[in-house]
Amino acid sequence: MALMGLVLFFYRLGAPGLMDPDEGRYAEIAREIFFLHDWLMPHLNLSPYLEKPPLVYWLTALSFKALGANELAARLPSAASALGGLFLAYWLGRSLWGPALGFLGATVLATCSGYVVLGRLLTLDMTFSLLLNLAIALGYLALSRERRELWPWAYGALGLAVLAKGPVALVLAGLIWGIWVIVCPHAALPPSREGKQEEGTFSPPPQPSPLKGEGVKGRGYSGLATRIRRRPWQSLVQPWGWLILAVLVLPWFAYVQWRFPDYFRFFILEHHFGRFLTPAIHPEPFYYFGPVLLGLLLPWSWLLPWVLFSRGAGRDPDRTFLLVWAAVVLIFFSLSRGKLAPYILPALLPLALIVGEGLGSLSESVRTWAADPGLRISLWAWTLAGFSAVALLLWPPATLAQALSRANLALPYLLLVAAVFTLTPLVTLVGRRLGPLFLGALLLSALLPVGLDRLSSQRSPRELGRLVQSLWQPDAALVGVYLYSQGLSFYSGQVFHLMDFRTELDFGRKLRPEKDLYFAGVKEMGAFAGTRPQVFLYVKGDDLESLKPELPGKIQLLARQRDCLLLAYQRE
Repeated sequence: MALMGLVLFFYRLGAPGLMDPDEGRYAEIAREIFFLHDWLMPHLNLSPYLEKPPLVYWLTALSFKALGANELAARLPSAASALGGLFLAYWLGRSLWGPALGFLGATVLATCSGYVVLGRLLTLDMTFSLLLNLAIALGYLALSRERRELWPWAYGALGLAVLAKGPVALVLAGLIWGIWVIVCPHAALPPSREGKQEEGTFSPPPQPSPLKGEGVKGRGYSGLATRIRRRPWQSLVQPWGWLILAVLVLPWFAYVQWRFPDYFRFFILEHHFGRFLTPAIHPEPFYYFGPVLLGLLLPWSWLLPWVLFSRGAGRDPDRTFLLVWAAVVLIFFSLSRGKLAPYILPALLPLALIVGEGLGSLSESVRTWAADPGLRISLWAWTLAGFSAVALLLWPPATLAQALSRANLALPYLLLVAAVFTLTPLVTLVGRRLGPLFLGALLLSALLPVGLDRLSSQRSPRELGRLVQSLWQPDAALVGVYLYSQGLSFYSGQVFHLMDFRTELDFGRKLRPEKDLYFAGVKEMGAFAGTRPQVFLYVKGDDLESLKPELPGKIQLLARQRDCLLLAYQRE
């Protein structure tokens, strides 16, 4: 499993350039930690950047300190978190059902396309997902196996998850634990102590005797029933855990609130409640995460209906908890008005464990396969989808052809991916063995980094940044004309002077205005350019003509990336 994770998440991890906006943003924030010598207050373009807590920025900066400011170091926290997620899946699956099913669940997770892609990109989501899922898993084992010693570790992981992405971690963990206690109240009681319980199994609590007078004097059956009703909720009350959570989380948030009294309004009311309740940022319909989930789970999403509906879930409280876990994540973010695909990443681990457990419960005999029509139907549907994908690639409609052209993905590569996708279920059906299923999923996952390399060549400003860095002169300036590229800042090592337009820097500008970095209009920008010996302009081609009257000197085209131009301007 370790070898599989190292290959999938670390092989050529530093080869593609960092892509805008997310990778460039978080790498630049980490670079400015060293530039400003400020580890407590994240900055972007020299302005405080407080949309997210600082844990991933700190990890990225430490990685830069150890390995240098490069792509491998930037993505190392995400890749290490993805690898950690595999070990977490194995450990949890082993605790629930034994080592064999734990390994299958971890293998399913490792070969989910969304998990592989996000494990190779610098974002907050993979680190947040690892910490949140670790907290949820530890809390579940503490509840269901009466392992109270796990609660401090659960709340410690939860506190780090808050420092990675915010208080949404508290909401999700609380909902998941609380709803499961409601759904399976008796499963949250300690296991029977009358006999030794084997690892990976669950024993329900002993049933009370209907004979009156049993138990502690004066309590009888009704007293025991009251204790059973109250005990699950009491298990969720962990004052020491709350103290650990407060010690980890409150110092940084209190420090920022002390520095900037408007922080609470921005971070909690505007950035969290505002995003959840209003469509101001990333608006998507309610059903958005349905197709997204199926895409992130590929290729295993074709088995999801079978494993969820054909096999049932009510008889196993462990499967019920995993379903509650995934459903809470999916429904919570579906209710939010603002949506982004990586939000539901924490749901992949419980679903991968459910798929792994379903496949592991199958016998390899021909008789068992013939007796499970749901699985065979799912595999045939998967096969037909693969043939349809091949046909669309060979004879694409106009809209698909344009999309493929923009993605910069070569047709032979796409056909290879589609062929592996199609042959995986087909060979499994013919051979009636599960081996080809996992081998094909592993091959698909190994092909995904090739696509990321191709995508990076279009979306990464690495070559532009290195060009600016090589041509930089003292007192030169980098100007964004209605454009801002965090990755260009990172690769060039320079901050942007920007035209006054709405960006993610607006709140930071209000907290600490940097007037020299912003222009009210084209004339002010032109006057500034006349005071510098050299100015690098980052501008869209459509806006270039409107600049020329204010820039009477020499304008030279240095490079082009899609519809964005990098220009060098020198005054006359």
